[in-house]
Amino acid sequence: MMPRFIIILFCLLLTESALTAESVKELQQLIAQQNFAAAAKSGEQLLRQNAAHTRTRFLAAYAYQMNAQTDKAIALYQGLIDENPSLPEPRNNLAMIYLEQGDYDRASQLLVEAINTHPSYATAYGNLSQVYKGIASEAYRRAVSESGEPSKYTHNIKLSAITRLDSVDQGLVADAGDSEPTAINFANQETLLIERVKGWAQAWSSKDFDSYTGFYSARHRAKFDTHEQWVAYRRARILRPGKIKVEVSNIQIKWRSQSRAIIDFRQAFESANYKDRVIKRLGFDRIGAQWKITEEQVLSVL
Repeated sequence: MMPRFIIILFCLLLTESALTAESVKELQQLIAQQNFAAAAKSGEQLLRQNAAHTRTRFLAAYAYQMNAQTDKAIALYQGLIDENPSLPEPRNNLAMIYLEQGDYDRASQLLVEAINTHPSYATAYGNLSQVYKGIASEAYRRAVSESGEPSKYTHNIKLSAITRLDSVDQGLVADAGDSEPTAINFANQETLLIERVKGWAQAWSSKDFDSYTGFYSARHRAKFDTHEQWVAYRRARILRPGKIKVEVSNIQIKWRSQSRAIIDFRQAFESANYKDRVIKRLGFDRIGAQWKITEEQVLSVL
């Protein structure tokens, strides 16, 4: 026969678990009603009862975030990230806070990390795409107006918050597959293509020749008879002595089909003996699971 004190302890644990589940549900309802002041107080009370409860910490952080208690929200989100590195939701919402504070680099990095934890997380993909589009628009505005005023891109970027910690229960919360050309899929692919262009420029700048040529299709040959001739020509130019610097900005994507995209951008090239500013075009084709460069041309010299 089970000792009485064990039965009592067992009942207390069940009661506490039931109360926690019900309280978390009520907190979720307050958030759904956008009663963030009450939600923040409720979250704070629940954290006093169980400071280690992952879902409560996330919901409380979101309530703090929406109630302008930014420092508390940052602390909770960062704690969740440190202790649960596979969760994308805290990174997504923390990125929103840093973007509002004008820290574009930190916000972008958090969104990239969120995508890396769950490659099919559509909300993080969409947010990163919005950030990149906002930055590109601001860069273009400043270039046209030749304004020296500080960037204001954060004023025009609206990101989507995540209000539920669904990945704890479901793993991937959204399917970003490529079976249909939906708006979400195209937003996801645009984000990937922007990263490809930036990675291409970085590989060129750092003279990582294998990585640089890896961005191109094996059939790319430019003005040469074979791909191998083009590779030899580029090797001789890129790997000659001296530093080079390649920067890209104002990236604009034009879709030709679900597996074909044209990307125009401003390219700034600088070496010890030469520098230029041009409008560049790269054509990308999706070959298997990867986007590869199949076209490259200079549209105009600036």
